Amino acid sequence: MNRFLTTLTAALLTAGLLLPAATTANPGPIAPADTADEAVVSVFDDENDDETDDESTDADESTAAPQSDEPSLSVNISGSLRFNALFRSYGEQADKTLADGGFTFDTFRIGANGSYGGLIFDSELAVYPESFGGVFLQKGWVGYEFSDAREIQVGVSQVPFGIQPYASSSWFFNSTYYVGLEDDYDAGIKAIFQPGNWDIQGAYYMNAEQTDFFAGSNFGRYSYDVVPVNSFPAFGDAGDANDVNGIGGYTVVPGGNDGRSPIAEANQFNVKAAYSFDHGDLGFTKVGVSGQRGQLKNLSTGNTDWHAAYAAHLQGRYGGLGVKLEFAQQELNPPLTDQERADFNSQSDVNYNAEDFVVMGAYNFPQRVAAEHTVYSSSVSYRIPVNLGPVSQVKPYYDFSLVTNKNVDAWNDNATHDIGFLTTAGPLFVYTDLNISKGHPFNHPGANFASVMAENNDNEWRTAFNVNIGVYF
Repeated sequence: MNRFLTTLTAALLTAGLLLPAATTANPGPIAPADTADEAVVSVFDDENDDETDDESTDADESTAAPQSDEPSLSVNISGSLRFNALFRSYGEQADKTLADGGFTFDTFRIGANGSYGGLIFDSELAVYPESFGGVFLQKGWVGYEFSDAREIQVGVSQVPFGIQPYASSSWFFNSTYYVGLEDDYDAGIKAIFQPGNWDIQGAYYMNAEQTDFFAGSNFGRYSYDVVPVNSFPAFGDAGDANDVNGIGGYTVVPGGNDGRSPIAEANQFNVKAAYSFDHGDLGFTKVGVSGQRGQLKNLSTGNTDWHAAYAAHLQGRYGGLGVKLEFAQQELNPPLTDQERADFNSQSDVNYNAEDFVVMGAYNFPQRVAAEHTVYSSSVSYRIPVNLGPVSQVKPYYDFSLVTNKNVDAWNDNATHDIGFLTTAGPLFVYTDLNISKGHPFNHPGANFASVMAENNDNEWRTAFNVNIGVYF
C-alpha cells in the first residue's frame, strides 16, 4: 500500500509538471459566489463555501497569476480579528477566570498571498492567547502555476483530504478536525491538477507543521497532529506545557511516567480525487475519495510504523442550500518497543494498552486519540439574503458528527450536534452556535479534556453557547 501511494503521488507530481497545457482550457462549471468572496468562485474553489468559518477568507487564492514577458509582483494582504463569548451549562471549569463563561480575545491573523509571473505564494500567521499556543504559522508555501489547471506548492499547505477547506459550517468544527482529518496543515510538497470538472491532488509531507526543529514537543499549532511528548513527570506533578501529565492538571496518560517514547508523524503521502457534476444555475454536486498513508516515528529508537486514513465525501450547493457528507476511517500504529508496552501495562490502572492510543496536540494542549476509529460528518446550511442595514446575509446551519468503532470496546463514542447561524455584514462575520455534545474537546470539563477523544469516560451530554465576532480584511 505504501509503495502504491508513493508511486501514485510521484505520478501526479510528474503529471503536474510535464503534461502540456490545453489550448482551450475548460475551467468547469461555475459555483455561486460565496459571501466571503463577492467574486464568482470556480467549482474547484467551491469548498471555500465556508472559508471564514475559522480562518482567513482566502478570497484571492483563485486569482490567476499574471503571465507576461515582464512579470510584476502582486501582493494581497488579509487578516482577521476575532472575539468569543462562550457560556457553558455545567460546573466550574479548570479555567477559573472564565468559570462557566466570558467574553475573550480569540485570535488575530495576518496573511499575504500573491504572484510574480507564474510564481505564487500564500502565508498566514496566527496570534492566539499564550495559553492556546501564542504565535504560530498556520500556513506558508511558495509554488508555481503552470496553467489555470495545474500548480505545485512547497511548504506548509493544507493536506488534500476530505472536504476542503472545512467539512463543517460551525465555529466549533466537526469531530473530523479533532482527529487530524479536517483542515490539516503539514510541511511538504503538493501538486494540484484540475482539468475540466476533475479535482486531483497529490502530496508528500516530510513532517507536520511543527515550530521546533527535530520534532520538538511543541503543541502550539493550529491543526491536530500526532505530537512527540518529551518529558514524563511522576503522577501528581503539575508539569508544563510539554509534559504528558501536566497542562494545568489535565491527565494525558494516567499514572504519570508511562515509559512511552515520543512519537511524531513523518513521510506522509496523500491522494485526493473528486468530480463535480454541474447543475447549471441550481449549483453543483461534488463527489470524491481521499487516502493518506505515512509513518509514525519513535524519536528515541528510530523505529517506525504506519498510519493511514481514507474517506468518501460529497459536497453540494443547490441554490441557497449547502450539503456536506463525509465518511472516514483512520488507523494509527505507534512504534513502541516491547519494553515500553510492558512498562505501561505494569504501572497504568487502565482498561487499555499502550498502543491503543496516540497523543495528538494543537492549541498548546495534548490529548489522547483512539488509535483506530470511524468518523461520520455532516453539515446542512441555507443562505438567506437579507437587506437589514449593513446585514447582507444570514446562513443557518446544522452540523452533526460521530466518532465510533474505537479499538477498545469500553471506550465511548463522541457525538456532536451544532445548531447555529452565520450573520454577514460587510467585513463582519458573526457565528452563533449552540453545541450539544458528549465528548467534544471544547465542550468538556478540564479534568477529562485530555481523554475525551479516546475513553470519553463519563459519556455525558453537555451544552455550550458561543458567539464568535470577527472582522475580516
